[in-house]
Amino acid sequence: MPSADCKKYENFLPFIGEFGAFQKRLLLWMMPAAFLFAFTYFGQIFMILVPKDHWCRIRELEALPKEEQIKRGIPITKDGDFERCLRYNVPLESDVSNVTNQTRSNIACNDGWVYDRDQIPYESIATQYNWVCDDQDLGTYSVLAFFVGSIVGCLCFGYVADHCGRLVALFLANSCSMIGGCVTVVCKDFYCFAASRFLVGLAMNSCFVPIYILTLENVGIKYRTLVGNLALAISFTLGAVVLPWVAYAFHSWRHYAMTVSLPVVFMILMSLLLPESPSWLFSVGKVKRGMHVLKEAAQSNGKTLSDKEWSEMEQCYELDFANEHSGKHYTCLDLFKTFRRFVVTTILILSWMIVALVYDAHVRVVSLLGTDVFITFSISSLVEIPAGIVLVFLLDRVGRKPVMIAVMLCCAAFSLSAAFLRRQWDVAIAATVARFFITMAYNVGQQWASEILPTVVRGQGLSGINVMGQIGALISPIVIYTHRFYASLPMFIITLLSVIGGVIVMVLPETKGTVLPQSMDEADKRWTLRCRNRKINVNQ
Repeated sequence: MPSADCKKYENFLPFIGEFGAFQKRLLLWMMPAAFLFAFTYFGQIFMILVPKDHWCRIRELEALPKEEQIKRGIPITKDGDFERCLRYNVPLESDVSNVTNQTRSNIACNDGWVYDRDQIPYESIATQYNWVCDDQDLGTYSVLAFFVGSIVGCLCFGYVADHCGRLVALFLANSCSMIGGCVTVVCKDFYCFAASRFLVGLAMNSCFVPIYILTLENVGIKYRTLVGNLALAISFTLGAVVLPWVAYAFHSWRHYAMTVSLPVVFMILMSLLLPESPSWLFSVGKVKRGMHVLKEAAQSNGKTLSDKEWSEMEQCYELDFANEHSGKHYTCLDLFKTFRRFVVTTILILSWMIVALVYDAHVRVVSLLGTDVFITFSISSLVEIPAGIVLVFLLDRVGRKPVMIAVMLCCAAFSLSAAFLRRQWDVAIAATVARFFITMAYNVGQQWASEILPTVVRGQGLSGINVMGQIGALISPIVIYTHRFYASLPMFIITLLSVIGGVIVMVLPETKGTVLPQSMDEADKRWTLRCRNRKINVNQ
């Protein structure tokens, strides 16, 4: 068949419908995936919370109010605060005793701790097993186990997504999340808890990214931004806002852990019912199966094609696979085989590491304000909604590159403002606005990378980029820790990183108004390494 006859079938969406009932169902299915993604991402935070105010348990003072317990039995530090890990060997029998602090000695807590339930009203695993003082790092280690799991999961499920299918990766990732979550519930020590969080961490990103990719691959160009941002802006945000109050509603971290784990069963069942991505099916040579999905989609969207057109389309996809792919299995290494590929992939990785680090740092920096953790977490999460909605109106009008550069520089400007401001609420407002802009960058980066990478390595490529993003997120607690040396230092570091992130993306290819590239050769033609990209025809 002449190649000219096949050009009209390179983009199948005009034939089956670009945003009909089929695509709307995909969007509808992506909503609960984004909601539960927030549970997987943030769920552990509320399992390991420790109230800021905790002190040694002294049995003979336990019936007294907090202030009296501390006054009679807990030493005071030089800055006027009370010790969390020390007590007096002999507590005062009354608040009018003549015994002075100098006549008593300090000893380590030897009978457990008392936790301020006004700050954290439920039992977390950290308070149940006293992960404080000498064991205060156990909560951090459990978070590290989660992120190590996310790195392994991104690599493994990214490979699965490109070689076995988007739905297989979605099924396996959510299965790990559910199993790990259920194991968490029965844990009675750190090692069990860390292992269970590693299992849940395997699902990080991969519990959502496969259906995100699948949906973007099957919607028209002018609807891609809407679909790509709506689920994150609405469902992910609602999940994050609701999560702290789910924890607040229960008196036990075990009940909370079970509550955030069991709904993942819905995603496991959904992965068995969803149609596989026809773009992926064609890219691996499963043409007949891909055609079956297209015919069902066309029928759902009310589109009618003749038997001759269906036959021509099938022959074209078989010919395309034979000519361009020849059964070759692509890996992430193919993204580094030429200088142009190396530069584009490296910039995507560095950009995503910076965005993930700055985003996670802005999530964590709110805790330094000393406000209620439940209210603060919910309010700060609400910026995700306007951040996603604004992008729906901007990305397809302005372009990915200008928006990414602008939001990163705006994030830098407001982060710098937060570094210089002194009044608490002024700092809080500036930091919240900065988070608004970095959230926009997070959403743009996810969609932009999906549009830059070709279908044959899209799953692996995004997973590899997300792996580096998790490494960036792991560094964010170190950035926050620098406030102990100078209060504004974290914001200065965030400012510098945001400027770097905004500058390095200038040579990435613009993807506004273009179809998704299918092969590596097609991607090579678009990766021009220019600050100003030539206009790419939507049918190219």
